[in-house]
Amino acid sequence: MLLLPVCFYQSAYFIQTFLFQSSAYRGQKALLAFLKISCVTAIICFFFSDRAFFTAYQLQFFISTLALAVVGIMQRKRIVFVLKSQWKRLLFPLALVVIPFVIYLSVFHRESEYMASMGSYIPVMLAFVCIHSIVFQYHPQQVQFLTLSGGYIVVLVFVGLVGLVGMAYLFQIPLMAILMSVYIVVLLAQVYNILLYVRICRQPTDYNNPTDRQHFYAYSLEQIKREENLKKDFSNYLHDNILQNLLSIKNMLCKAEQPEIRRLLLDTLTELNASIRFQMQTYHPNLVKSLTLKENIQNLLDSMEENHSANICLDCDKDVFLVEPYNVLIYRMIKELVTNALKHSSATTIDVLLMQEDGRITLKVTDNGIGFKPFTYKSGSHQGLASIGEQVSLLDGTMNIQPATGGGTAVVISMPMNGGDSYENFVGR
Repeated sequence: MLLLPVCFYQSAYFIQTFLFQSSAYRGQKALLAFLKISCVTAIICFFFSDRAFFTAYQLQFFISTLALAVVGIMQRKRIVFVLKSQWKRLLFPLALVVIPFVIYLSVFHRESEYMASMGSYIPVMLAFVCIHSIVFQYHPQQVQFLTLSGGYIVVLVFVGLVGLVGMAYLFQIPLMAILMSVYIVVLLAQVYNILLYVRICRQPTDYNNPTDRQHFYAYSLEQIKREENLKKDFSNYLHDNILQNLLSIKNMLCKAEQPEIRRLLLDTLTELNASIRFQMQTYHPNLVKSLTLKENIQNLLDSMEENHSANICLDCDKDVFLVEPYNVLIYRMIKELVTNALKHSSATTIDVLLMQEDGRITLKVTDNGIGFKPFTYKSGSHQGLASIGEQVSLLDGTMNIQPATGGGTAVVISMPMNGGDSYENFVGR
């Protein structure tokens, strides 16, 4: 029984981690505090009496559920986005978990010894089965445990349950033994599917094969993920090797005897140090997990504004969310577009607009500079903008460069945000 509050806490914690992909959101600190305090309280009460423990556990269940519901209302746009992108993969697990639970309650609701440990069944099993369903959705060509689907599965389950109940009645087998047998079979099936998924993960998908490549969008997103991993590795290399060596040299030079040479070398190494750190942030932006997406972008723009005379304004909803890897991509695009405006447009004002509505991302960067002549992405010039244009095109989006009202340039980017691929990748980590 001591594991009940721990299991419920872990399930609730995983649900919020999964929904928000480990990123910060409004109400996060309060939610985590409620989850931890209620769990610890229930564990402490376990050592006093059973009555105190069950009372504390019921309070934990109520408080945690209420806190999750409040956060869900506050972040309802993200919840709706997840439900819309994953509803097919959530509906079947819901039925698979809830229907047997209702049957179990109807049969054993008067047997206290059979009901003692059922408090965490729904949150634990529902989270487990839903995640299992999500991670399999993008491998439809792989051999599954059960090749039937739709109504055939319902018929098969119904016939199986009727057969088991009939056997229990004819041969006087305890119904509890039948239910335990059913759950053992289901558990073995889940273990089999998990092992099958591990094998699938170890076999890279051949996107050149039309049967394995579901659609061009998934292929494009995979290319973006590979590029992000490459940039992350390069960033780690700069930090763990070059930067550490430079810091060591800098420390040794502090003992140099000639002040002028020492000062010159120290200044040079300091500039090189700053340059490398800037490149690290360029190749792999380090978004602070404790900050929201808007706060991360605002910090970026503030740091860029400090070194230039232009005024940079951000127009973004405080609860705007982008699932991975779109958050990093948009962050890098904003940095590149604002940098271009600062370097080439002689702008004094730069406005950044970021919106995400109904799974559609819109980014608009406007300046009041000297203007910009449109170009073709494949022309070989303007490599930064060309790279952004290619990425947007791969993600089935559009990028338009047009004159801004009153002078200057406006770059407008619009692309769909595919939550399914993102959450499957997040679970796979």
